[in-house]
Amino acid sequence: MSKIQIILISFIMALSYFFASSMYAPSLPDIESSLQTTDSLAQQSLSFFFIALAFSQLSCGPLSERYGRKPVALVSAIIFLAGSIVCLSSVNIHTLLLGRVIQGLGVGGLYLLCRTVLQDSFNKSELMGILAWYGVLFMGLPGLTPVLGGYIAGHYGWQGNFVFMAILASLILLVVTFKQKETIAKKNPHAIKPKQMLKDYTLIISHPIFLSYLAMMISGTSCILLFQVTGSFVAQNQYGLSIEQFSHGMLALMAASVSSRLFWNSFLKTRSSETMTLVLGVLIQIAGGLLALYSIAIQSYSILVTAFALFAFGSTFLTTVASVSALYLFPNHRGQVGAIYGALQMLGAFGFTLGLSALPTDQNTMVIASWLLIALSAAALLKITLTSKQNKEEATS
Repeated sequence: MSKIQIILISFIMALSYFFASSMYAPSLPDIESSLQTTDSLAQQSLSFFFIALAFSQLSCGPLSERYGRKPVALVSAIIFLAGSIVCLSSVNIHTLLLGRVIQGLGVGGLYLLCRTVLQDSFNKSELMGILAWYGVLFMGLPGLTPVLGGYIAGHYGWQGNFVFMAILASLILLVVTFKQKETIAKKNPHAIKPKQMLKDYTLIISHPIFLSYLAMMISGTSCILLFQVTGSFVAQNQYGLSIEQFSHGMLALMAASVSSRLFWNSFLKTRSSETMTLVLGVLIQIAGGLLALYSIAIQSYSILVTAFALFAFGSTFLTTVASVSALYLFPNHRGQVGAIYGALQMLGAFGFTLGLSALPTDQNTMVIASWLLIALSAAALLKITLTSKQNKEEATS
């Protein structure tokens, strides 16, 4: 395969996550009404997806080291397709939740491998350049997919989103079957042995800097999830807005995320250290949190959207640095570090969305949750800064 083909196949596999995770978020109130369920159970369809995705990544990392990338990608695409069909056929919330679990199992393998095939095929310098531009798309897609999902739901009902996902899964299956070649240089016959898996994963999750970068990723990506999950109810129930109008708010977050990534590529990448970029990101998050507090005082949805757009702008600085730095802490454990990194990130998303489902779907919840995310970012930044300072002192002593 040419390098362009590898990048395109990786990107197509990555699309599975961005569309399956939250494309249907604007139609959660419609799902609640159509399936005669509660807003809490409707929101848990996201939580079930993330927990299944996390488990899938933990399994698919070692499996791809043992059997290769292509076989795992092929099975994952088939599972994603099956889950999408179950979801669009749902007549009650329990069937939908089952379908979301199946989707998560399939998407987990695809999302893990979209990064792993790039690591197999490019050196670190090349990969950082590719991921920088990937980042522009990846920060835009979480805002764009709910906009598309809102449009589809507004014209074809909430099931239309899962029809779209089934079509996407079919496309991925065809691409993997006929275009993808094996990228792993040497398979590891011991990769799926329980003792080896436990040893590798223990090494990774016991690294404090890895955990700090992970915390920043969870904080950065959860701000988008917070707006998608609770914001849809706030927009429609508290402010009386339509699905399409809520989707416009998602466009603002998308624009902020993309602008932030472009700003980093053009200016900060060569002018600022990693630590200073992280500091700037946390400070902008704090500014967004303060504006969110103000939106409660004046009961303004437009100010709330602006606050979360600012929050997303700062969060992108965090995810830009954390996403690459964490993966290269363990160059000899590519499949495993990608698996545990992705799995723990999804477990964080699972815990966050599950917690949101137990809280009132109002503006106060959104603001309080945003400050919890800010606290997580600040704590991670403090740990990274102190560890870096300690390492420098040890090196000079």
